[in-house]
Amino acid sequence: MRLYPTAGRNVLSLSCLFIALNSASAFAASDTAMYYTEMKKTREDLSDSSSKYVYDKLMKRKLSQASADDGVDFGLHGMEIPAVKSTGDRAKIEKAYELLSRVGVNSLRSAETAWHRVADKNGNPTNFTEVDFQLKMAKKYGMSHLFLFGYPPAQFTVAHNKLSGVDPKYYGKYRNYLDVTLKHLAGYNVKYAELGNEVDAPSIWWMKSTPGMYVKEMKMLKEQIQKSGQNIKTVAFAATYARSPIKGGLSGGRRFINESFKLGIDKYADAYSMHHFVFGADDLPGYMRSVMAKYGVKGKPLLDTEQLDTNSSGRYQSNPYDLIKLFARGFYVYDMKRVDYFLAKDRYINNKLYYFGLFDDDWQPKIRLLAYAMAVDAMKGKHLLYMANPAPDVEAYVLQSNRNDTDKKYTILMWKNPPKHAKVQPVTVAGIKGDVTIEHWNLDTEKKGDISKGISLDDKPIAIYTNEKPDWKTVKGQYFSSNLPQMAASYAPMPNDK
Repeated sequence: MRLYPTAGRNVLSLSCLFIALNSASAFAASDTAMYYTEMKKTREDLSDSSSKYVYDKLMKRKLSQASADDGVDFGLHGMEIPAVKSTGDRAKIEKAYELLSRVGVNSLRSAETAWHRVADKNGNPTNFTEVDFQLKMAKKYGMSHLFLFGYPPAQFTVAHNKLSGVDPKYYGKYRNYLDVTLKHLAGYNVKYAELGNEVDAPSIWWMKSTPGMYVKEMKMLKEQIQKSGQNIKTVAFAATYARSPIKGGLSGGRRFINESFKLGIDKYADAYSMHHFVFGADDLPGYMRSVMAKYGVKGKPLLDTEQLDTNSSGRYQSNPYDLIKLFARGFYVYDMKRVDYFLAKDRYINNKLYYFGLFDDDWQPKIRLLAYAMAVDAMKGKHLLYMANPAPDVEAYVLQSNRNDTDKKYTILMWKNPPKHAKVQPVTVAGIKGDVTIEHWNLDTEKKGDISKGISLDDKPIAIYTNEKPDWKTVKGQYFSSNLPQMAASYAPMPNDK
């Protein structure tokens, strides 16, 4: 099989903004042509040499095995249909799983267990070929799963649309779907079952359905998991419209979240989830935690189960290394225990190109895989000691390893944010001590015996591994978000976006 694009191919790729619950083929011929045209406008780097460069670097790394001291879950959305199909090029797809394991991905988010996906023509849950394939691949390469549940075939919903709640007269069929599906998950590492997707956007993802219906479905999901004997945690909401007091109309957004809590959803949810924080432009995690506190929720994690680069200054301005910042802010500023990067593979949908995939349209590795791997190196198995602002516009995280047998006890992850209406100019950061190893965003490393004179830093993140903590004044995470230039507005990506 090809490990990278054939000679002469020098274009980039893109991803979609929503769970592909529709099973349409990923790339029609016309979309493929448009994909390559649009990719030339981005900051991606797809070429023979770049794909081989990524592949060679990743193949030097070990396969991933999640452990109890990881501290956080590095997740990924999109290893599902239409990108991953058991009838597709199995060699390419399996190589993609292997590379993701070598990158260090802990867990995959997939909607393959949605009722309408596993249903046959009569609506019965008999079609598990794709679920079984994904489970086997994840197990083989040391990754767990978060699966999405609910969303029946249209004939069993209140809206006669698959993105809707179950018509109560079919609750018996719903329980049967849950039982049959859960049996297929037995023996595999499935950590979470998330009910629905962005259900606080009811006109799109929870059509003609109510918070009461959502709580009832969550209750049934929780009960059937308990009946199965599996240790799968239930996850509620995947909220996104709740970022704003006004989004979602009279029944959506924060009204939906609040009403669900009033109806007792916390009795059935083990965790809560949200999508796409926009750093410096909204505080969706803050709102979610405030409503959890209002209803006395304690000790339950908040997960970010879809996160794309919502902070880039323009449509095609996202940099591959920006995903490192998404993970750091999600884990440390917002204290989320899981962040699922969006998206695994580039997609061209609705005449719009999304270019942040880790793989291109032909499953060839992209530069973004290196940035993801660097984020794993810097953050997995660590905990935050403090955040710091050691030089103007510099965002820094000082981390400590959760293990005692590591070569370097501390990690300093940092980058410089752009000042308002200006390009980033490098700055010298002082105060770092000891014999250090420096890892750049593309996995290049260098060793320095003396770094006391400081190190030059721009907007590209670096990780410095050392055994001595720097003497820096600490700051709160809000310091970084409040001092960013306003580059992005609060944004809830939807499948009907143009």
